[in-house]
Amino acid sequence: MVFAPSISVLTSVYRGEIFLPKFLENLRSQTVFPELELILILNEPTPLEKQISKDFQLKMPNQVEIQYANKRETLGSSWNKAWKVARAPYLTMWNVDDRRLIDSLQRQLTAMYVNPDWSLCYGDYMMVPEYGLEQGSIRNPPAYRAHHFRRSFAQGGAFWLFRKDIHERVGYFDEQFSVGPDMELSFRLATKGLEMGKCEGLLGYFTNAAQGLSTRDGSQVSKIERTVIQLRYGVFDKVDRDFLKQTKAYRLDAVKEADSWVLINTYVTNIESLIQWQKPLWMLGLFRRWFQILAKRFGLLGYIHDIQDRFLKREI
Repeated sequence: MVFAPSISVLTSVYRGEIFLPKFLENLRSQTVFPELELILILNEPTPLEKQISKDFQLKMPNQVEIQYANKRETLGSSWNKAWKVARAPYLTMWNVDDRRLIDSLQRQLTAMYVNPDWSLCYGDYMMVPEYGLEQGSIRNPPAYRAHHFRRSFAQGGAFWLFRKDIHERVGYFDEQFSVGPDMELSFRLATKGLEMGKCEGLLGYFTNAAQGLSTRDGSQVSKIERTVIQLRYGVFDKVDRDFLKQTKAYRLDAVKEADSWVLINTYVTNIESLIQWQKPLWMLGLFRRWFQILAKRFGLLGYIHDIQDRFLKREI
């Protein structure tokens, strides 16, 4: 009988050999593991990464696909490669330095079955400073509201479960992005008007230690890519003008998919009118910047961010 997985796990690895054994152990502990397919994209793999991955594949050849990138590629590119060969109707990205509760995928899968209008399911998670810890900062994303999610990366991307076929409506990840392809796709989904939903309960632990493929380059690349996304979708009041020069290296009008460029208006047909309508937000952004400078000068900025984080669910 041909194996037909329910969920395909998309995992991009770069210098992750210290996490890989525990990641595979956590994967096998999932209550839905018999229904899982793992697609590993190994970026410039070390001999040990190759060996660990191959040994795991030999134990369950029907459930594991391994691909190699001899030159390190963007996170968007790795995820797209895995997305395109995935066999399951539902997909999740899973970084090797993050940990999931053993029933988290089962709960998300059930939520997607119960809510067939959802294109994507997300939920609460814990941000921890070191792999293996279970104490940290809880992230409680808000219930989905399109107008909010068009302006903020309100739910993170580490613990998504989404339908494979959404690419038919919004395309794939933008391969220009090394750190933020999930943020960009989230904005695209919300701007397109696709529904998302929140799963109840904690899903897992996100390791914020700047050691993974998505965090290793630090906050600088993240800030630049966030600025590109804000410019693309007209969130002009949040744009940090210090990064405008660096954004010129990106195409705002098109998504990079392998060797092709697909215009954003192919997926979001009203994007030009949306941008025009939101241009006055540039002035609001000036006031926002002045306020932040004053708040920082008087030592209030961190306190204000804490309030936003707790009550307004500012972007993460």
